[in-house]
Amino acid sequence: MQQTTLPPHEPMCKKSLSYIPDLRHLNASPVKFVRVNFHIMQDGDGKGNFSEAQGKDFIRELVKQSNYRWTNNQQMNLPEGNTTDVIPIPVRIVLQKDPITGEDAIYFHKNDTLAFWNRSAKKGVNSLGDRTVIDTYKTGEDSIINIFLIEHVPDSINSPTYGGATLSGISFVGSLKLFSMYNQFTTVKYRDDGSAFTHDVLFLSKLLNHELGHSFGLNHTWNWDDGCEDTPRNPGCWSNTGKAPCDGIVSNNMMDYNAIQMAITPCQIGRMEYTFYKEKDGARQFTIPLWCEYHPFEKVTIFKHEQLVWEGGKDLWGDIELREGSELTIRCEVALPEQAKVIIKPGAKLILDGGKLTNRCGEQFEGIEIWENKKTGEKGQLFITNNGEINQVKNFVMIGPTFE
Repeated sequence: MQQTTLPPHEPMCKKSLSYIPDLRHLNASPVKFVRVNFHIMQDGDGKGNFSEAQGKDFIRELVKQSNYRWTNNQQMNLPEGNTTDVIPIPVRIVLQKDPITGEDAIYFHKNDTLAFWNRSAKKGVNSLGDRTVIDTYKTGEDSIINIFLIEHVPDSINSPTYGGATLSGISFVGSLKLFSMYNQFTTVKYRDDGSAFTHDVLFLSKLLNHELGHSFGLNHTWNWDDGCEDTPRNPGCWSNTGKAPCDGIVSNNMMDYNAIQMAITPCQIGRMEYTFYKEKDGARQFTIPLWCEYHPFEKVTIFKHEQLVWEGGKDLWGDIELREGSELTIRCEVALPEQAKVIIKPGAKLILDGGKLTNRCGEQFEGIEIWENKKTGEKGQLFITNNGEINQVKNFVMIGPTFE
């Protein structure tokens, strides 16, 4: 290990752009598996929403289609002709099991008072922002996102002043309220050509992912600055109507209101990654902590003669290996699981430039292994500067293999 001096730099650890995954090293930004459960609100007679058999099938398919959307990021439609990178979205949702029954955590609640939403209500238990239904029925909110499926007040739907049973929702970070899933799934509608249809689960999964996006740190994009330069403002058109301002290319971003919602930009992914990384005020507590388990096949390899700077925090699943002649500069906190180590091969450099190597699971990672070429005498090098540090470690520095 060597002490060195580098000029101070602007801290970037709290900037979402520092958390955008690197397409060359995607396992340095592992997938976040988010725990969810579901609550289907019925009236006192068990009606007004999905039945238990239908509801369980619907929810299982909804989880499947939600993950299909997370898995299949698309090229942004806007701005027209853009070359915005399409980065895999490192998020999946996982339906939990009930801790008592072992069954899928899909709950049905009969309650005449809390079963419905009244869009016209500004306050009270049936209003948009009221948490009464959440506080009454939530389970494991400190580690699971509770998702409530609620329908509109039946007597209001047919009122000409109410506006119909529109699909909408709201995020409270650890809980979501989704409105009109049942109505949209079961009510027959008619296209302009007279053909009949109902909305399928893939279509309805848009609403779930949009509200989860809010829980993961994302904002609406079309009508204000959402903090990302790669999400241009737009008229907020659902589809191309042929009339201005909706007579051109329509957004397909997940955080806009549109008929597609299949695209997330690099900056948006960076915002989510930062939200998952933060200990407080983020989404970390809802994520299965796979970063606390050692996964030997998830090693992050810095290739020969590659130079890399990590300016955002990371929770890795395995080792870091610096190949010959490579250089890795760490400027924030990088956590390794127990048994994981950092391998610095001959001619490679690891620089902790204000950064930290640690374990965030109350354990200790294995240590730093420095290799040597016996013939040339060349070794791997570790430099620490600008208050860089290594803690939660079993073996600060280990002597690795020597070879000719």
